[in-house]
Amino acid sequence: MLRAQIKVTYLDGRVVEFDGKGRLWIDFENKFDMSIMELMDKIRMSHFWWLGYHAAKMENKHGGVEFDAWADGVDTVEVEWRTDPLEKPAMLTS
Repeated sequence: MLRAQIKVTYLDGRVVEFDGKGRLWIDFENKFDMSIMELMDKIRMSHFWWLGYHAAKMENKHGGVEFDAWADGVDTVEVEWRTDPLEKPAMLTS
């Protein structure tokens, strides 16, 4: 399973971290009509910032505003891909 730590630093100095997984990747693929696996080959700053916004929104930590208003209050968005193994082995489901 693809996982990442997403760190959002706001202009007021607050730093909030999110664990990017599961639904975030599905929503990314639907939003940008591209596989998350293609991300590193076609990376755009807007991809990282959207991931930060959407991760915050999924946890209701986006201030209740739309993307552009949220982005106006953000200094940086960092994404660190996680390669550590899953706690439990992946199981195939039908």
